[in-house]
Amino acid sequence: FPELNRLLDRHETYARLVNDLRERKNFTFEKLLEEGLPKTKALRVFVAAQASMGTDLSETDIKLLTEFSEYILELYRLRDSLDQYLDDLMSNVAPNIHAITGATLGARLISLAGGLDNLAKMPASTIQVLGAEKALFRALKTGSRPPKHGVIFQHHFIHEAKRWQRGKIARLLAGKIAIAARIDAYSGKYIGDSLQRDLEKRLSEIKEKYQKPKIKEQKARRSQRRKKSVRGGRKHERKS
Repeated sequence: FPELNRLLDRHETYARLVNDLRERKNFTFEKLLEEGLPKTKALRVFVAAQASMGTDLSETDIKLLTEFSEYILELYRLRDSLDQYLDDLMSNVAPNIHAITGATLGARLISLAGGLDNLAKMPASTIQVLGAEKALFRALKTGSRPPKHGVIFQHHFIHEAKRWQRGKIARLLAGKIAIAARIDAYSGKYIGDSLQRDLEKRLSEIKEKYQKPKIKEQKARRSQRRKKSVRGGRKHERKS
């Protein structure tokens, strides 16, 4: 029924319900609870199913939708299998990087660097902007502000932080990744837990010290906005 799409946040849950329950009449409160939905969500879906404006589907339509939902679920299972494989691989190849960044981001950094040895040879400043090379070269060419982070922005410490804290956290994280990469490449000793504890401690200090943006940064952003508005006004005048 059409209302189901806006009631569920995850596509995997949607596909599983379609595959398991098939018809709208099977979307009872008890069965929805058996599928693992929270009580409040199960009640909302049940009420929507009862009051739905959607028409009943033919057996042919139900069969096609069930087959399609099974394909979707198989893709989710494949993704989970690949995630587990990558997690195991990173735990063996680069356990210290894995402890700090997780499997996906750590593997992405190693790939961008061209291997673990190459990543270990890079300074923290280069690791910080890996994946943002185009923006960096454009900044060097035009004199604009360089990027503060590349793919390490995917780390939740950075993208969940306040805007004015992100550059400092990116530098901190890149420094820890550089240390972890060198140990993984040349030593093999595991100090991931120690690095993670130190990282969390320094993160707390940054968030405590920089709770509000610096006045200079605020003025710079206002000035930049004024310049953009002036340039836009001049373009408008020339066109007119």
